[in-house]
Amino acid sequence: MTKNERLTQSAVVIIAVCAVGVSVWQGRISRQHLDLAQESIRVAQEHNKLSVRPYLNFFSGWVSKDTWGLNLTNEGIGPAIVKSVELTYKGKTYSHWDALLDAMNLRSSRVNSTNLGKDSPFKMDKEVSLIQLIRDPVKPIPLGVDILIKYNSIYNEPFELSTSF
Repeated sequence: MTKNERLTQSAVVIIAVCAVGVSVWQGRISRQHLDLAQESIRVAQEHNKLSVRPYLNFFSGWVSKDTWGLNLTNEGIGPAIVKSVELTYKGKTYSHWDALLDAMNLRSSRVNSTNLGKDSPFKMDKEVSLIQLIRDPVKPIPLGVDILIKYNSIYNEPFELSTSF
């Protein structure tokens, strides 16, 4: 083999080794870009969920000098889908105010009440008066009622909110 042939053969081997090296390096870069793309997608999805998350909250207080009220509001950015409302009194659970107030012998004290149905949408900035009762502001005795509201975001993430009065 002549010197030129050996030189050509060495150059071909060097070029082939360089091509394999470049391919491996490009594969690693592609893998890093894929990992970054997947992380970007995950962050974007998390951002989307948080950007429409509902945040239900209770507010209670005196509506007038002898009327106490409990309100529910959505202070979040997205709508809530109410899955259930459980009203518990003395260990028994009710789904409507009428039945609860009958069990407590307080139906005549009701000024207003709102029942939320299953899968009820609750838009952002919405406020609902759940119950208003005539009460004695001088001696406001706790009634022993527990409320549990289960709701989902539009991404079907479950949340719960509870209070007692």
